[in-house]
Amino acid sequence: MPERIWHPISKLEFFIDHTRRWAVDVREHLETLEEARAKPHVLADSDVARIKRVYTEQADDLTLFEEQAAKWGEFPDLSPSRRAKLTILNEQIAGLRELNRKVLGLAEELSRGTIDRVMAASDEELGLAALLGERPGAWAPG
Repeated sequence: MPERIWHPISKLEFFIDHTRRWAVDVREHLETLEEARAKPHVLADSDVARIKRVYTEQADDLTLFEEQAAKWGEFPDLSPSRRAKLTILNEQIAGLRELNRKVLGLAEELSRGTIDRVMAASDEELGLAALLGERPGAWAPG
């Protein structure tokens, strides 16, 4: 495993800008996934697997950001301005963590109705799902 790189406090503004842009991207992706909620069959298993992989890796990256912010927070001589900016960074990281959880939860939900699941379902399963008012492929006999 590579050695952890700690950044100087002079990078604080970079981290704030980066997490702000990152959150915009995640919100846009979440909106796209929300649209797919009504028609999960437009996604393949591989699409959902990729989403899960990317956002699981992102959760690991967020942990690194949290650790960096915590390290900066331990500096006893931080100016009030930097302390305020560090608070902003921590809030943005927390917001990203929540968005990340939402994406992963939605990906899990969408995984139950992908085109692969629909195509693998028998005619009987599809008929039963339709009668139960469920998405095709979301129902599996137990």
